[in-house]
Amino acid sequence: MNLTGGIAWHWLAWRSKARWAPTSHAIEQWLLLNAQAFKPVEVQGQPSLLLIGASAGWMMSSQWLKQFARVDAYDIDPLAAVLFKWRHVAALKAAGTELHCHTRDALQDLPSLLSSHPKACVFFDNVLGQLRFQNLATDWPLVERRLKQFKVLLKGREWGSIHDRMSGPTTNPIEHISDLPVRHADWHDQKWLAQLDAQSPWLDHLTNAIFPAGLAVQDFAWNFSPNYRHWLQAGWVRP
Repeated sequence: MNLTGGIAWHWLAWRSKARWAPTSHAIEQWLLLNAQAFKPVEVQGQPSLLLIGASAGWMMSSQWLKQFARVDAYDIDPLAAVLFKWRHVAALKAAGTELHCHTRDALQDLPSLLSSHPKACVFFDNVLGQLRFQNLATDWPLVERRLKQFKVLLKGREWGSIHDRMSGPTTNPIEHISDLPVRHADWHDQKWLAQLDAQSPWLDHLTNAIFPAGLAVQDFAWNFSPNYRHWLQAGWVRP
């Protein structure tokens, strides 16, 4: 299965909607909380959103997206545009939000996109944690350097990201309707991993330095499958 998309990925995501629903809901609540803080219809003079790595928006919130006047969704997967529209276009159209879907490598073309959309907010939708799979598996320092460059490129912009921090098997099966683990603010990473029932070793997605130092982040558990869990991390950066 191609982790950046493809029919096998979309079939899995469609079948997993119920299992993934608690995480989708938690992400939506986090996004809407940020929306209240910066009033995204105006977005401090930035009425549009660049959604990078949109895929089909399987875990993306229409409720959040429709607060923008325009959404430009980018993904390298040729199936993404059709499926994203299938999932979100009706809600966005009803709210008067323009939706434009693009099949393009937005990460590679990010400087030109930022130049073309100087006032748009930018959101990376669970894509930055996949960069380690798109480079030589042994060249992890290159991946880390590239990930650190995004905050430099985006300096002065309103932007956010949700991405894999780590992922791996669990020591016990995850019940289909089990409650999501919730991280307490005073927990160190090892205690959080223990709460996730992580069976060592877990895969490091090399995303620990994406955000500016000191930024408050939100951690989510994602029950990906009956024996596999992801640690998602989200943050929102303001100029």
